[in-house]
Amino acid sequence: MALTMLFHPYEPKYIFGWHVPMTPGIFPARRSKLSQAVASTITETLLTTSDIKAQVENLLTEQNIYLSVDGIFEAILTEFRDITKLHRLANEISELSPAFLEQLVLAVIEGVETKRSRHIATITEKIFDQIILGLRISRPQADEAAAWIMDSIVTATNVRLEIMRLLSPQNIAALEESINLHASGPYKLLARIIGVKRVCYEWRNFLEKEPEQAEKIITDLLKHFSIEEQVATRIAHFDLRELPMQTIAKIRQQAISIVEEFLVTHKEDILLSVKNIQAPAIATVQSAILRFNPASIKPEWLDRAKHNMTGFVYSYLKKELGGLLEKAIPQLGVYGMIARKIELFTPQQLEAVIKRICKQELKMLEVLGAVIGLWLGCIQATVNYFGHQYHH
Repeated sequence: MALTMLFHPYEPKYIFGWHVPMTPGIFPARRSKLSQAVASTITETLLTTSDIKAQVENLLTEQNIYLSVDGIFEAILTEFRDITKLHRLANEISELSPAFLEQLVLAVIEGVETKRSRHIATITEKIFDQIILGLRISRPQADEAAAWIMDSIVTATNVRLEIMRLLSPQNIAALEESINLHASGPYKLLARIIGVKRVCYEWRNFLEKEPEQAEKIITDLLKHFSIEEQVATRIAHFDLRELPMQTIAKIRQQAISIVEEFLVTHKEDILLSVKNIQAPAIATVQSAILRFNPASIKPEWLDRAKHNMTGFVYSYLKKELGGLLEKAIPQLGVYGMIARKIELFTPQQLEAVIKRICKQELKMLEVLGAVIGLWLGCIQATVNYFGHQYHH
């Protein structure tokens, strides 16, 4: 009876308007609190955020991701094998608004201009960190760059003119003054004997009045000191990653500023270029879709593409999954979902669920109640018997 009263009656009972106590049963009457208690127990002890995160991370293997990527590739290729769908897709692309690409580019540039969007900054950061930062110049490329520098910048004429600029009267006077102030006795005497000021003026006059002879000397010196070889070696060994972190951060920020400034400054030119190419671009895409044949894809290329995609997705999720789950799981509202689900149960459903979960336990309670009742009955009968004998 006690177990029955946990669930019955399902509805409150009234006698001449008077509410009968203990109606409805305990579980139907406290369904709201029961739902909250169950939801709290599940979300705080049985199905916590850390448990879900750990389970997802266990499932996050390259093999599982590869199976998903393989399924996506196969589904796409299956769609492209249907000629009717190919033509429909090509027609839908050709019917796109002519201003679609222009509006997209305009929105991106305006987002940069008004500082509302950081998409370009984020993309530039990714390109800088993943491509530019690790970029290394090969020795042949370094040799070509060094040759261009020597032919265009470090020419004999430019070196001669630069030396003449450095040997201005003001700089020569400053050099003489610095020697007098800082050089020790022997060196100061040597400078006076040689006549540093006079030598500088004569060298300047030679560079100015005999340019051809001066440039020949400079050319011989550049070759003798292997300046081009040294420049090429420095370029080939240069690595941005060896720079201090603060310097890398400044270069990264400068790259972002250059890209954003270019987009804003050349906004009209970019939009005009987009307007000119969007029609041919859509036509090219449409033609490529119609000519596409999945059977022409080499199996080794397809397998390599799948593995590359798998590697990219795996590395990204391995790095970002924790943060994504921490943000996403609370948004799922598991507590509220469980509580609402239980509150929507009818008394009959609630009774069936609890009995299904606790079937053995409730059965044991009935047996235990019967045993206890039997023992209490025996004790009471024994007490009554001896009490009756005592009075007689």
